[in-house]
Amino acid sequence: MIDAHLHVWDPALLSYDWLKYVPAISGRMGPAEFAATGTQIEGAIFVQADCDPAQALAEAVWVAGLDFPFLGIVAFAPLEQGNTAHIAALKNRPKVVGIRRSAQNEPDGFMTSQGYIEGLIAAARAGFSLDMCIRARQLPELRQALEQLFAAVPDARVVIDHLGKPDIKTHGADIDANGWAGHITALSDMPGVACKLSGLPTEADWETWTPDQLRPYLDHALTAFGADRCLFGGDWPVVELAGGYSRWRSVVADALAHLPPDAQDQVWSRTARRLYRV
Repeated sequence: MIDAHLHVWDPALLSYDWLKYVPAISGRMGPAEFAATGTQIEGAIFVQADCDPAQALAEAVWVAGLDFPFLGIVAFAPLEQGNTAHIAALKNRPKVVGIRRSAQNEPDGFMTSQGYIEGLIAAARAGFSLDMCIRARQLPELRQALEQLFAAVPDARVVIDHLGKPDIKTHGADIDANGWAGHITALSDMPGVACKLSGLPTEADWETWTPDQLRPYLDHALTAFGADRCLFGGDWPVVELAGGYSRWRSVVADALAHLPPDAQDQVWSRTARRLYRV
């Protein structure tokens, strides 16, 4: 198995302001802490963990040097600033295969601003994949941004993190609430877009969520995108806030159980290898 969405951090080395809001996971979370979960993986994709933006290049260097089977790194870049030297610098960093600039807390219009579109295009032309971390209400805006991206770079590779973060805590298993299912289907019409099966437990009630609440979202994503454009992400250690790694992995395994072995293998590893070119 390749975990396509895994974080590590060490607040003694880099600054993560957001960790003050989640004290349960605010300490060092590195290879030793992951090993303590008992999870066996073939490899993983590290996804930037929103350290201080000024330290983002240092984060990529630190992660590349860890004794852990990271096959690739999705690093931060300030895409809203357009085609910057930061993007060029990432080309020289070991294992960096993708870029993510989280937009989930940004105002409306952020992803369709001229600077952000120019940044997306520059990153794609540089050969990087693009991870998109947004909330469900931003899915229509994401589609507008991607239409411009694909017009400029038809072979761009885009991965939607956490299924677009549907508000499961509010709406439970209702995948049609706020148009989530329809927006996901519309995005799946773009051949260069994939969907990461990750992050759903923390979009539900952390203490009371059930597999039946999450399963309809997984089923819809698999139907819309197909196994060849879906990939598993554990979202460790964030997932430890809401039931833990093993429980989430079991939910995904149950959702895949009806698929042929080849399709399951795509979700567990081959889609990640293809999209991140590892």
